[in-house]
Amino acid sequence: MIRHQDDESRLHSRQKVEAAAARLRDRFPLESGVMALSSHALEDYRRLIDHWCDTASPLATDVLSPESLYALLAIDAVVDQSGQLGCYPFSVLPTGIQVQLGDRSVHAMCAIDALAVSRVSGQASQIVAPCALCDTQLALGMHANGSLHEVMMYEAAVLWTDETQGSCGTNACCNTLCPSIRFVCRSCAEIESKKHESDIFTVPQAAVVANAFFGFQARLRGLEIG
Repeated sequence: MIRHQDDESRLHSRQKVEAAAARLRDRFPLESGVMALSSHALEDYRRLIDHWCDTASPLATDVLSPESLYALLAIDAVVDQSGQLGCYPFSVLPTGIQVQLGDRSVHAMCAIDALAVSRVSGQASQIVAPCALCDTQLALGMHANGSLHEVMMYEAAVLWTDETQGSCGTNACCNTLCPSIRFVCRSCAEIESKKHESDIFTVPQAAVVANAFFGFQARLRGLEIG
């Protein structure tokens, strides 16, 4: 009976992760949009991802050719944030979610994005963020391959609520979908799970979704995806 329950639990978890990944790709078809770009725009996109991963800093909008910039903005692959290019999973502007890469730190667009930074960059990282509901500080460690350190793993969860309305006259994903995907502490996750008004994911489940969604970036950078 216990074995049967464990099998059912693993199946339910896998189905939940697969559904979340499909929902995310449907809401934000980043990979399909990027892979349909011209070769020049795709190379500029790869160069931008490389720059973020190597320097933990953005490029200015005028670094790209006007053609590449227009193409990338049109599919929401990049975001003009005060003249600098945010590029999922990296944000120019503070979001409350920071990812430490060595002695440098970057802002992540959302919780899912933060969990993808290690796999995309090929570097171990430390994620620091407040609980979206009670402001308890949370910290998570990631290995360079995108797997999680076990320490603190179960003290946090990921909450996916209804999307917000676009602000500043833009419906970019960073203004609509991203604010709805945040880290929460275990206590708040347990309370929210009883309301059935939003989706709660364990951090390991959310990490699988993150690595699946952003895996194409690691492939563009020539990193092995297992």
